[in-house]
Amino acid sequence: MKGATFLWLLLLALTALTMQSAALAAAGLSAGMLVMLVLVVTLAKGYIVIDHFMALHQVNGAWRWIVPGWLLLVLGLIGYAFNLNPT
Repeated sequence: MKGATFLWLLLLALTALTMQSAALAAAGLSAGMLVMLVLVVTLAKGYIVIDHFMALHQVNGAWRWIVPGWLLLVLGLIGYAFNLNPT
């Protein structure tokens, strides 16, 4: 199996896992755990796309770390905002 085919199948599996989060919510999994699950799966999917399909694994220098860093920042802010207590 070619590398890109394996990665595509992995992305499909991760997407299916994300879609199953609704079933997990119905089963009673806490909202915090669901958010963590979705954010971790999104991080994995984003890293696959950034590293392989955008071909940043071939780049030297700042771009190799800026784009994944941006992904981490955005997902971290989403996770932080979700856990803020409304006052």
